[in-house]
Amino acid sequence: MALAGYVDAVGYLRFAGVFVSFMSGNTTSLGVAVAHENTAKAGELAGVVALFVVGVVGGSLLHRRAGRWGNSLILVVIASLLGLAYAWPVAAIESMVLAMGTLNASVHEVGRVKVSLTFVTGTLVRFGTGLADWLSGRAPAQDWRWPITLWLAFLAGAMGGAAALHHLGPLALPAAAGLSVVLAAAAGWVRGTR
Repeated sequence: MALAGYVDAVGYLRFAGVFVSFMSGNTTSLGVAVAHENTAKAGELAGVVALFVVGVVGGSLLHRRAGRWGNSLILVVIASLLGLAYAWPVAAIESMVLAMGTLNASVHEVGRVKVSLTFVTGTLVRFGTGLADWLSGRAPAQDWRWPITLWLAFLAGAMGGAAALHHLGPLALPAAAGLSVVLAAAAGWVRGTR
């Protein structure tokens, strides 16, 4: 979640309010653009949403093919896409959106809790319902602890991404690619110890 928040903040700041991982925001903006007959913005936003879905499909297929090393491979692909966004600025938004769509294929469940790494609204809903279930005695505490932990990670990543862009400028993207490589290594190490 921290990586998604980081990259989303960088994308939002670099691309005038277009999110690279938060498709709910882009969908709302798309509706506004269509209502205001802003065809250029509507086309840009529709393209971003479509590319995100392409990333999810590609990442999911790659994850299924790679088997137990799927998470590590996906994180390496994400690092490559973020590196491409830095090296080829003309395709930066496309590479970042594909990377964030692909990221959603890496984790689907933590324990019994369903997770989506870029769907913050759903994470907060799962936190609220999990907390309600725990308060009413229907579920264990971890059902609400994981979602709030994921939300805090996304928030921390967004703050880190905004700060990195402010202080590092364009080098904020290679920093995100490096983080993805570190996460890939960690995922491989965790997988190897099981």
